[in-house]
Amino acid sequence: MAFMPLVIAGGMAQAYNEEVAAKKEQVRQLNNVKREYLFKTGMSKLEARRAAVKESRARISQATTLGFDKKAAAVLEASGELTTIISRLEKLRDDPEKDVSKSGIKKMSSAILDNVPEDRVAAAMKYAFDSGAVEGFNAEKLIDVVFSTTNVEESLQEGFNMVADIPSGRGPGVAPTGVSLVGLTDLSPEKTQKVRNLIEDRLKDSLGRTLDPNTGAYQWENPSAANAIIEKSLNYYLEQRADPFREADLADITTEISDTVQDLLGTGAQLDDIASGFEFGKPFTPKGITVPTEGPGSLLPPGAQVEDNGDIFSKNNLATQ
Repeated sequence: MAFMPLVIAGGMAQAYNEEVAAKKEQVRQLNNVKREYLFKTGMSKLEARRAAVKESRARISQATTLGFDKKAAAVLEASGELTTIISRLEKLRDDPEKDVSKSGIKKMSSAILDNVPEDRVAAAMKYAFDSGAVEGFNAEKLIDVVFSTTNVEESLQEGFNMVADIPSGRGPGVAPTGVSLVGLTDLSPEKTQKVRNLIEDRLKDSLGRTLDPNTGAYQWENPSAANAIIEKSLNYYLEQRADPFREADLADITTEISDTVQDLLGTGAQLDDIASGFEFGKPFTPKGITVPTEGPGSLLPPGAQVEDNGDIFSKNNLATQ
């Protein structure tokens, strides 16, 4: 009879061992599922990041082909604006009535590099030309960690942390620059003439334009001076239109021009003085006139006061955060 307890005990031990083995197998299968998930998820995120970087590089390459500076293109890419700009340029190129302004593209590039702080440019370059997976995030290390047999629980936890830290797509970029796309096109001769006519009409009273009742033609008090001032005004409008950080329409700029000329005449300046010596946005003191200023020769037209780089940057919604 003593034999029976031993049989029972042996049977219980065997059942226990089988239960333990079954649980180990369940754990092994569960860990394999976790490994498969981590590997597939990690590889998917790595591939998405590589694809995003490849697309970024392609857009920047296309932008440089169009005439953009490489660093300026990287800033626009990092701010999310480059896709829109390239799309706009492609539409302009396909429009027979529009001409892409190469000088406008160069001016936009220069303005971006002049106004965006160097650390933001550096961040944009890193964003645009990252290797596709930041250091430590690569397929080889992912495989080593996920399929490690040294300490399964620790390796799986490390794998979960690693996959969670892999950026899906791109990393953080920079704030939008807010550049205007108006200057990317050149005005046609017909439109330029229309602008000139509008400026002439806005300045007619200041420049002494009258209508000859006998001939029905306009005549000027000082034709040569009037023509020179109108030409300066037109050039100023074209410069402002091409400024990527100025949001102003034709009416705003022509009003500024008209107010400026009226203010100059109000100081006692003569038309010949304005025609020969005045430039929009630059200090000007009319001949024979003493103007009280904070500094020598600092009479500036409305809206053209000199600002420091910080003010310009802040007002133009650049990457300051």
